[in-house]
Amino acid sequence: MNFYELEPSNQKVILESNLSELGKIVRVTSGKCGSIYIFDQGEYTTPRYVCAKIPKLLNNDENATETNRRFVNELKNQLKWSEHFFVHWAFDFKNVLNAPVALFRYWDGDLSTLIGLEDISEIQKLSIMVYICSGLLHCYRNGLIAHQDLKPENIFIRDVSQQFVGLPNLDIYKIALIGDFGLANAAEDSGVYDGTRPYMAPEQWGRSPLSSKADVFALGVIFYELMSGGHHPVGIKLKEHWPVPSNRNSKKWLNSRPWRNWATSSEPKLIDQSIQNNAEFLRLIESMLDKEPKLRPDLEHVMNTLLALINHKSNDSYDQVSFLVNYFNTNLSDKPLSERSPYLFNQWTSFSNDFGDGI
Repeated sequence: MNFYELEPSNQKVILESNLSELGKIVRVTSGKCGSIYIFDQGEYTTPRYVCAKIPKLLNNDENATETNRRFVNELKNQLKWSEHFFVHWAFDFKNVLNAPVALFRYWDGDLSTLIGLEDISEIQKLSIMVYICSGLLHCYRNGLIAHQDLKPENIFIRDVSQQFVGLPNLDIYKIALIGDFGLANAAEDSGVYDGTRPYMAPEQWGRSPLSSKADVFALGVIFYELMSGGHHPVGIKLKEHWPVPSNRNSKKWLNSRPWRNWATSSEPKLIDQSIQNNAEFLRLIESMLDKEPKLRPDLEHVMNTLLALINHKSNDSYDQVSFLVNYFNTNLSDKPLSERSPYLFNQWTSFSNDFGDGI
């Protein structure tokens, strides 16, 4: 019996049976590179939910050899970036009926659930952006070339104010974690330039060499969405048009050409009126969305600009956000995985022996 040959309902039963210690599956979602099964461990467990990720079977890959190889490579890369507070990483690896399964903590949803909410303060938004930058910078220092699929659904949110008592009364405790590295370094490793269309940089469309500047472009879109209540710089409210048009909206944006034209056009990016009163932030976003990668700011400049904006609004918030960024960057273990997490090392060794060493 092979997991990939089962009907979805049977796959769910098999997973619940093999991973019974995680509780019951309460939701199944599907992304570009894999399926996510969310388990409920019970209300007295923190975090309450755990997700199991299984790669999607690639076309014409009957034995799942290439599927597994790419998935193992994704996880092998992710292990290099693990145990940073602003990065989402696997805590266990399993083999379920010859299908590779990676287990992740599932915290408080993802960034898409916050976009458009009226009770999210500007300080919260800016601090979330800083945490995103800090997590990515850690990944770049450890081998990431380009994430290639940054979008709100791949940035997870952990509300630490719900888990720790005695924190200062500040709006900075919704922590962002960079996740879903299914396309990380894919252009370099496999010649795959894919991403999610509303966030793809011009060089992805043009299949040119990628760098962190491709991620800066995607972050420009994400930051704009967050600050504008869900508007995309192209001039639409994204969730009303993508990935499924609502209220009889045009299906134009389901095609790749409009997104490619927008990203590669030399015309100025369309900026919605809803954040016109924040000139400094608009200048930052416009520079991040520049057609030419070399003209975009580097990520450290972006983070420092965001910190300066926080400092302008609240010295206390700036001090705490800066402290958190510095603390989690300087308190990383330099020990190999075998020493800092023997269980995870043993699980990974068995997992990679079952499914190969990746690319």
